[in-house]
Amino acid sequence: MRHSILSAALVACTVATSYAQTRSLTGRVVAADSNEPLIGVTVLVKGTTTGTVTDNEGNFTLAVPGNQAATLVIRYLGYKEQEVTPGPDQARLNIQLAPDQAALDEVVVIGYGTVKKRDLTGSVYSVKSDDIVQTPTHNAVEALQGRVPGADITRASGAAGAGSNILIRGTRSINGANNGPLVVIDGFQGGNISDINPNDIESIEVLKDASSTAIYGAQGANGVLIVTTKRGAAGKVRVAYNGYYGVNDYRFPASRIREDYLNLRREAWRTTGDWNSPADDPTIFPDPGEYAAVQAGQWVDWVDLVKNRGSQQSHAISLRGGSDNTKVFTSLGYFREEGMLSNNNYNRYNARLNLDQTISKVFKVGLLSQVNYYKQNDRRSPLGQATSLSPLGVPYNEQGEINQFPIAADQARISPLADERTPFVARDNTIRTNVIANAYLEVKPLEGLSFRSNFGTNIDFRRRGIYDDRTSLGQANTRTSVASTQNTFDRFFNWDNVLTYSREIGKHSVTLTGLTSYIQSDVDVTFASGTNQLLASQLFYDLSSTSTAITRNITSPYVGSNNMAYAARVNYSFAGKYLLTASGRYDGASRLAAGNKWDFFPSVALGWNIADEVFLKDVTKLTQLKLRASYGVSGNYSIAPYGTQSVLFANPRLALGDVPAQTYQFLPTVGNPNLGWEKSATLDLGLDFGLFGNRLTGTFDYYDTRTSDILLLRPLPISSGVSNVYENIGATRNRGVELAITSQNIANDNFKWSTTLTFTRNKEEITKLIDGRDIIATSGPETNSLLLGRPIRSFYTYEKLGIWQTSEADEAARYKVGNYTFQPGDIKLADLNGDFVIDANDQKYIGSTVPKWVAGLQNNFSYRGFDLNVFAVARYGQMINAQFLGRYNPAGSGNGPAIIDYWTPENPSNDFPRPRRGTSLSSYAGYTGYQALNFIDGSFFKIRTLTLGYNIPKTIAGKALLENARVYVTGSNLLVLSKSRLIKDYDPERGGDESTPLSRQIVVGVNLGF
Repeated sequence: MRHSILSAALVACTVATSYAQTRSLTGRVVAADSNEPLIGVTVLVKGTTTGTVTDNEGNFTLAVPGNQAATLVIRYLGYKEQEVTPGPDQARLNIQLAPDQAALDEVVVIGYGTVKKRDLTGSVYSVKSDDIVQTPTHNAVEALQGRVPGADITRASGAAGAGSNILIRGTRSINGANNGPLVVIDGFQGGNISDINPNDIESIEVLKDASSTAIYGAQGANGVLIVTTKRGAAGKVRVAYNGYYGVNDYRFPASRIREDYLNLRREAWRTTGDWNSPADDPTIFPDPGEYAAVQAGQWVDWVDLVKNRGSQQSHAISLRGGSDNTKVFTSLGYFREEGMLSNNNYNRYNARLNLDQTISKVFKVGLLSQVNYYKQNDRRSPLGQATSLSPLGVPYNEQGEINQFPIAADQARISPLADERTPFVARDNTIRTNVIANAYLEVKPLEGLSFRSNFGTNIDFRRRGIYDDRTSLGQANTRTSVASTQNTFDRFFNWDNVLTYSREIGKHSVTLTGLTSYIQSDVDVTFASGTNQLLASQLFYDLSSTSTAITRNITSPYVGSNNMAYAARVNYSFAGKYLLTASGRYDGASRLAAGNKWDFFPSVALGWNIADEVFLKDVTKLTQLKLRASYGVSGNYSIAPYGTQSVLFANPRLALGDVPAQTYQFLPTVGNPNLGWEKSATLDLGLDFGLFGNRLTGTFDYYDTRTSDILLLRPLPISSGVSNVYENIGATRNRGVELAITSQNIANDNFKWSTTLTFTRNKEEITKLIDGRDIIATSGPETNSLLLGRPIRSFYTYEKLGIWQTSEADEAARYKVGNYTFQPGDIKLADLNGDFVIDANDQKYIGSTVPKWVAGLQNNFSYRGFDLNVFAVARYGQMINAQFLGRYNPAGSGNGPAIIDYWTPENPSNDFPRPRRGTSLSSYAGYTGYQALNFIDGSFFKIRTLTLGYNIPKTIAGKALLENARVYVTGSNLLVLSKSRLIKDYDPERGGDESTPLSRQIVVGVNLGF
């Protein structure tokens, strides 16, 4: 009993002591600018995990230490963090949080300068380093996919080291022009973004409207990517290492094998009455050794054999530091990718040095330099051969060596593995060195006045050697070896001089910019080729050993061009609310004709920060609201240098009797002395907004770009002696909407969740052609025709309705092609003019590679030390040319994808026509319109990247002398959902090409800071 009383007394004393050591504190948090309560504000006792959040009225209650001083940390997204230390006797707090203008005051890089985000009048979208490195890739453009409204980005191929295609607001030019954006790296033109290690990039600004790009004149006609690399910073030297290693594989449609293949061949022969039962199988394999291989069970899955598991690794180390006067950033990087086809790999070594030196208050100089070395091995893709070759034979001999001819008795069919037999069968090797050395001098003689001179050089040397042995896939028809080597030496020089004056007078703020810009490009090429190299081991070296029986080819062209420009811009702001930007650029291009080399390109933009107006001061949920409008004209000279001239070339292949004679001929494209600028005029209307303390931010743009005087290659009659001529006779139009929204869904000390959505819808159309009519190409009309009112890259062919069914035999018999009458199992086409004759008059536009819309959705989650990023993209409404579907072999003699569902009386498919012995898709009248079999809906949704990371606690990382350490695993293209079932085993982002499919990838990486 005594012990019980004592225990109770001790508990009571403990509880009393506990209550004596804490006290209850109440308070209310409001916005300083509106006095409105803030909901969900985090109130935390500093140095502890004790905290709470405010309720709907901004009120909170918190237990704080009662016998010692305690500091409260108040945090709320969109507002400045505040620390408050209540007095010992203070029971209630009234706290006002000031809006955090950091987001609005963020500096955005624009052409030849910078501007605060709140003062921006053009359509510019910025992507920061953290987002760029989320995608494991050697090319930062690939990391922008789905993140930039208005940008349509796809990977060019699945080959090792492949680049990415990017279009800003659609395609404007027609004839093989470069429709990609200008890339400006640290203020200098002439660079290639794929040459930059993504870990070295601080930010990428995408300039889209004419008011933003017009300052670059002709260079910026298709948009501008401004890349800012990392620079040194005063203070402690910081070292960082970023590396990862991963494996790749790809999905590709399997080919028929065993019974599936036998059924195709049997059906082809049954159609012509030559097969009735398996007893007839010996007759349907007439080629040497085929039926023996069937009897021996020698089946080969060629697609599986040519595929390999690829790998990818990246290692980058950087050093960042400096003093107030000297700032240095330097980095080293190595990237290697092993392709998913043998003998396909890519290596890049890079080194960067960025140095900024302040000499005095007036003078500052800097060096921005980079050296890259590349070593790449490409190869001819064997997938087409692997898909179409009969799945019979023996791929390897008893020693494990590749058999050139899988069926020894059949010397006509070469193995898809032929190029892998030895290192001297097929080689496509490129080595390249790229040196960028950019320097600047900045002078600030007076307050507000600055002069900057930028001189940039980009020197590029590459050698490409190609050798195809007589036993290679590439020479399977000629059976002679060929070798060639090409040396290319590029020099690019860019000299800009920029004078800037800024002044603020009361509520007026003005910045004047004037500049001159000179660009010089020179390219030397030396090419040599020969046939029947003496030894295969010589590859493409020592071409003097090639045969003299056939003339060796030697060329050494030079191409040079330059541009000169003068430009001016004014940025004006009144009270930070009313904004004006106007610019004009006078551009000259050497490649245009005399009298048309120079032109003027103006632009104007207006901005209104509506949220700063008095009539909105009581709308407390509105943090920012800005209306933008711009109009401008940019130019383009999308022709090759000397394109306005009639150029002669030497032809040594003429003889007078037995005496060789040198002749000279004009190139097929004749010059046009009246050729001028292609021009694009763009109207842009935009709205930027922020709500709830910028917890919800977004930007919306509507644009309309009209391109006139397009440089179009016009065909000429044969009687002229030449083939074509460039003229300013076309027009296109691109209009659409762009949207980007970011939401901070949850933001507290332990858990954060944010979402970013981007959406782009662009309508592209040709509005004018030579004589107001469609241009139907004589070669490849399905993909090369130009159609009024349609996108540039459109498909023109018959409209496939399905396959004629048995129940439709009488209806099918009403239609003819030539003298042939359709029957069940044939391709059913739309008879557009209703004459019951299928001919060229029934061809039409059936689709385009241009999607109806593109979207990206990114979700970022973090919980304590863990982070999760899920990034999805979608591309809807485009059509692709699925080349592998064209591998359908109706004769059954070859092979094709197993996904192809062909018609038989027992299988009334609407996909592919009935097989028929002795035919090809192009030889049988019942297959008229077979071109349409390839063109299918390429819409898709994919999980582009999924990353799970963990930040190792500093208490643990510190033991290894690390300031921060993170490990992560990333999956790329893990899920791909296609609208069409015909491409369920293919990533349609590739566009239908069968040569190098896109890969799925898993990588494991680390980020370390010292």
